[in-house]
Amino acid sequence: MPNYELMLVVDPFLDEAANQIMLEKAGDQIKRRGGTVTQIDPWGKRRLAYPINKKLEGFYALFTFEGEMGGAEIAEIERVLRLEEQVMRVMITRIPVIKPRKTKKSKGEGEARAHGETMSAGQAGQQPFGR
Repeated sequence: MPNYELMLVVDPFLDEAANQIMLEKAGDQIKRRGGTVTQIDPWGKRRLAYPINKKLEGFYALFTFEGEMGGAEIAEIERVLRLEEQVMRVMITRIPVIKPRKTKKSKGEGEARAHGETMSAGQAGQQPFGR
């Protein structure tokens, strides 16, 4: 199942109860669209990189969630949250799955290592220095 992150920036002048209500609304929107919230990480008040609506700070919260959602469901979550008056910014990103890299071995190298032998530069098809 794909994993996503939702970064939510809320008005810093809200009290603790109002912030908690906004976090619950965001979690409800994810659940309504078929997602499962795995973690909510409230970062607290932080300084913004640039002023938004003449405010220099915002209350940040990071949601990690998973679900088989298409682009329409993700866009709908963002749209509904942006309509909330207390929400300053919303961003949802998909977390890529990192697959292990496969290494290639040359034919002669793999056979020699399997037998515990070492190869010289000439055996591996390379010319030694000075020739």
